[in-house]
Amino acid sequence: MNQLKLNLKNCYGIKKLEKDFDFSSNGTYAIYAPNGVMKTSFAKTFKDLSLGLNSKDLIFPERETIREIKKEDGRDVTKEEIFVVEPYNENFNSEKMSTLLVNKELKGRYDEIHLKIDEEKDKLLKELRNLSGLRDDAEEEISKTFTSENDRLFDSLGRVEKEVMDSSIPAYSDIFYKEIFNEKVFSFFKDQRF
Repeated sequence: MNQLKLNLKNCYGIKKLEKDFDFSSNGTYAIYAPNGVMKTSFAKTFKDLSLGLNSKDLIFPERETIREIKKEDGRDVTKEEIFVVEPYNENFNSEKMSTLLVNKELKGRYDEIHLKIDEEKDKLLKELRNLSGLRDDAEEEISKTFTSENDRLFDSLGRVEKEVMDSSIPAYSDIFYKEIFNEKVFSFFKDQRF
């Protein structure tokens, strides 16, 4: 892609921005501006595109929003072609993270390590599904149980590491998790007669 053509209107406070970026002679652009001059709004607009979401104006939601981000041939930029790094988020992670690594050897190593982690995670979840009786939602259920959030499996595992590594047989290991924690049991406990 040699050119990027923007037409933004009412996107998170950006009233109007029409700009063509020419990458043919320079492969990068740096946008530098004081705080409060719409850099975050610009990033949010691109992040919406990368997630397949519509952009909007949060203060004036009734205003018409236009978000046109096109290539030099007039075709829309696809969500797969966008990568937004979130500022001030120390837990930021993305499937596209390795594209930030310039060194080809390091990038290959990074991808290899994360592939191995994903393989081991899949093995663990398969075993936990068998032991707990959970099916498709095992990762989310484990995460919510130990962190109150849906997507923090590794943090959850860290919280229970000591107990898991203890060699004694855990109490109630013969009971399936799903037999206790399910909608029928929750309804039963909510019943006033109980």
